Amino acid sequence: MVGVPGATQLEECPVEQAEEHLEALRRWSERLEPATFSADAAARLLDVAGAIERLGAALKLRVVPRALQGASWREEGYRSEAAWLAERTRSSVPQAVAVKTTAERLETLPATAEALAAGALSPLEAQTIAAAAVADPTAEASLLEAAGTLPLHLFTLAAKKTAQAAYVADPGHRGRLHARRFFRAWTDEEGMSRISGALLPEDGLELISAVRSRAAHVADEMRAAGEEPEPQAAYDADALVALVAGDERRATFAGAEGGRSRSPQLVLHVSAEGLRRGVLEDGEWCEVPGVGPVPLHVADSLAGDATLTVLARSGVDVRTVAYLGRTVPTDVCRALAGRDPTCVVPNCQVTVGLEIDHWKVPFSQGGPTALWNLCRLCKFHHRLKTYEGFRLAGGPGRWEWFPPG
Repeated sequence: MVGVPGATQLEECPVEQAEEHLEALRRWSERLEPATFSADAAARLLDVAGAIERLGAALKLRVVPRALQGASWREEGYRSEAAWLAERTRSSVPQAVAVKTTAERLETLPATAEALAAGALSPLEAQTIAAAAVADPTAEASLLEAAGTLPLHLFTLAAKKTAQAAYVADPGHRGRLHARRFFRAWTDEEGMSRISGALLPEDGLELISAVRSRAAHVADEMRAAGEEPEPQAAYDADALVALVAGDERRATFAGAEGGRSRSPQLVLHVSAEGLRRGVLEDGEWCEVPGVGPVPLHVADSLAGDATLTVLARSGVDVRTVAYLGRTVPTDVCRALAGRDPTCVVPNCQVTVGLEIDHWKVPFSQGGPTALWNLCRLCKFHHRLKTYEGFRLAGGPGRWEWFPPG
């Protein structure tokens, strides 16, 4: 546009309009007194706030490539475009990298970019489609359709399965992912040490297996010492430190030094037909509850490992032996972990620290400890059901949740 008469006015006009709308929204927000709203009005305003947030994030994705073209980040002393973008948008560098990566991918995905601009996609949906389409460019249309019809967690699962299939079928894609592996550490605003990373599926499962195996012993040691139970995530954190640093305070159990202790901690559940065939077809799955889809060959590479239990499923239910005692046998626990990888309450996606409930016939009324009478709930929903009159109905694959009354 340089040298074109009137170009500056054309470029500045939409910016000025946006700034005017932003200022009007800011003044309106300052006048709000949420404490005076009804609960229904507050919930509706929450929807509006979410829509505004998504609109802003979508606008950022659309303008980032053009803004970066003229960014003088070197001259301003920044180490990278991402660092410049992070400061400009008051976000972290990893967040800026994710925005920049998605924006670049959208330039090769016009249908997804158009849907984002029209408000048909949230930025998270656009990011998910863009990442999966890198693995399989032919999947863009089907993922766009899924975004408009599936709940968010099912749409995300569909995208992960697309990437999983590409990982198996395309060695080049595996190589690209391998080149992008990373580990980062930083200190957060509370002074806690934070870590993040990205690994190939088989490497990630090896790490998770080791952590969960060690965490089981950490929990046993703490219970034996009479300490109050803590969340699974806390045990996992202690286990990770024990594995890396050999901290005897966190891991005094046998075998703490010189490697890791192995015990059955991971459950891999896989389509029975795909497992027999050795290849997954459309509609079949291979995944670790709480982790997500993994390539079928990971099952082969870990099948001889004591940390892995393979649970073959057919449909939404898992058939196994029923017991009448209150203690849930190991095989029933494994079946439940495969059938109910998350809290069964619709829209609850909690995957760790789940508790087992006699949902159909309470144990106090003679309900058996059988798979058909058991389900897994997060601590919050378990408490609501046990003490506050909430009810479950339906069963595997069709769960329903009802308030008291």
